[in-house]
Amino acid sequence: MNKPETKYHQSDIEKVFQKLILNWNELIDFYNAEVKFDYEDPNDRLAYVDIGDISRFIVEKKKAEQTENFEIFFNNVEEIMIYGEHYVQELIVIGLFEGIQNVGGTEIDYYRSFDKWLKPNSLKAWRELIDFWEKDDWRKTAESEKILNKKNKNSA
Repeated sequence: MNKPETKYHQSDIEKVFQKLILNWNELIDFYNAEVKFDYEDPNDRLAYVDIGDISRFIVEKKKAEQTENFEIFFNNVEEIMIYGEHYVQELIVIGLFEGIQNVGGTEIDYYRSFDKWLKPNSLKAWRELIDFWEKDDWRKTAESEKILNKKNKNSA
């Protein structure tokens, strides 16, 4: 299978951020007010810091159960994962995904609660990130809990 043409490059990182916030007015407003700065030299941009702010925004929306725009957001994320060069893909995984997981911690059940919005490439990267830090223990725990809950329901 051929690799898709790259559309998102480190050299034009603002294009990545514009895609990420596309079609979500509240996120666009947040980005323009809190994240985007006018850099005299675009090379001075701290993309990981900027995407960390977006991670915190997503966690706050998740905690407030304001997830109506997550489908749009994670569709944008998936496109970036497919069409982004390696640096851009790592920005999503290490910056956005790890940021969401770290900031949200157990308050948002990052293990499974984003599954319905994450698309195939994003979901794979999301789970691989958890596996990197926690090995596959988190999968065993979730499966064990399902089995115990099923047994408890059957014995009741």
